[in-house]
Amino acid sequence: MDTIGRFAALLSYDGFAFHGFQRQKDLPTVELALEEALNLLDKKGRRVKVTGAGRTDRGVHALGQVVHFDISWPHGPAALRKALEANLPTSIGIYEVVPVDFTFHARKSALWRRYAYFIWKGDCRLPHLDRYVWWNRRGWDMDLAKEFLTKIKGFHDFGAFCRKADRPSDARRTIMEAGIEEKGPLLKISVTGRSFLTNMVRIIVGTMDEIATGRKSLEEICRLLDGGSRGEAGPTAPAEGLFLWEVRYDPMPFGCEEYSAVTANFIL
Repeated sequence: MDTIGRFAALLSYDGFAFHGFQRQKDLPTVELALEEALNLLDKKGRRVKVTGAGRTDRGVHALGQVVHFDISWPHGPAALRKALEANLPTSIGIYEVVPVDFTFHARKSALWRRYAYFIWKGDCRLPHLDRYVWWNRRGWDMDLAKEFLTKIKGFHDFGAFCRKADRPSDARRTIMEAGIEEKGPLLKISVTGRSFLTNMVRIIVGTMDEIATGRKSLEEICRLLDGGSRGEAGPTAPAEGLFLWEVRYDPMPFGCEEYSAVTANFIL
């Protein structure tokens, strides 16, 4: 008799193809695509439920999303990865599938999540990158941008950096790391924390744009981080520049060297 086991999967996807990760009625989502593929593979004919480490919004991409699911599958994780990918749209790629204990939870077991946001500063638009960067030609004071990222690190009330309708009663979060890399006209902004509010990273980037262009002062940031209002922060940066980059666990269930190389070196 086939038994039910829990598996974790490390995957990437092009958010342009989906209306976010979470299921929505009559709309294509990552969760829907995964569950439809797994429903075809379950040997008991069960409906398989997928739980993700993060719920990305419409148009947001993932390089290192993690999900878990319970399925009846007797052929081993390598065969499951191949079968799953064969039944998914090409906009989703599966790096690795591994068996995990039933105590593993893709969201609750995560130590931290890292997001990356890409901005193209070139005067010339590159249409090949339209789906993956924010083309922002405004001149930035990079010292101000870096100082802003320094100020948001630590434990703060990030209510001003949350979509107004989704602001929780306790909006306090911890940013463990925040930094920026430059590769010619391409900027990569990385933000790491245990958990995030709705649109939090995109509003951080939109506010950083206001700071780096001189439309807001660094002195305003302390007020924003002490329970400021959404209207006081900057705009929400476009979804296409944002990637769910990496999710970390202890111990890490995955050993995919290819994925590790991509996260270390990939900057579009």
